[in-house]
Amino acid sequence: MDYVQPSPTALFTGGPALRLIDIALSVQDSGGKLSLDDEIRRYIRVVGKDWAAHWNCSVYVAAGVLEFTGDCVARSGTLESYPSEFMEKVTRAAAGMDPAEYLRTLAEMVRILDREPAPEYGELPMAGWEFLQMFPHLFGFDAVLMDEGGAPSFSAIVHASVTSEHPYCHDRAVAYTTEAQRALVLFPGEQCLKGHLYWATRDGLRELIDTINDHMQREHS
Repeated sequence: MDYVQPSPTALFTGGPALRLIDIALSVQDSGGKLSLDDEIRRYIRVVGKDWAAHWNCSVYVAAGVLEFTGDCVARSGTLESYPSEFMEKVTRAAAGMDPAEYLRTLAEMVRILDREPAPEYGELPMAGWEFLQMFPHLFGFDAVLMDEGGAPSFSAIVHASVTSEHPYCHDRAVAYTTEAQRALVLFPGEQCLKGHLYWATRDGLRELIDTINDHMQREHS
């Protein structure tokens, strides 16, 4: 019975390999403003601080996926059998380098940087894309604030957003308060996340948490 080499095609319509290639392209497109090492360090930090992401696909596994792709590309000698988006991005990222060798090199860079201690935010500030991955629900709440600009107070908007799904408001309440508390711990200064969200100061995030906790205690305890 002939052995059929498995194709990685389905892995590269999304997932860690495409994310890492996107990061490499963002560095190229920055015109020297971004460092590939630092952007990979941020990727490692994002995965490492999310237990579900780390459990499901660690940074080491992501590097293995890149290397596996490189091996498959080397065997086939072409990117033609891969999804068009992946083929275009790898070709552009490789910038004239052999695509298989480029993927293997990127994988090794990820492995090397993964051996380092993750940098603190004071050493390597949180990037915009990193913020969106770590605080997606707080970012989404910003749109709620803009839509409800005529509400009497910040706490009233928080209350309305959570109770709009009452009595099935647990998921939204947990998402908001978890991210808010995480921000308070990671960025303990008075400004907290204000650099990314104008309202997400220490006081603003505390008000969000207190408003939600008050609702949950009154309506669900």
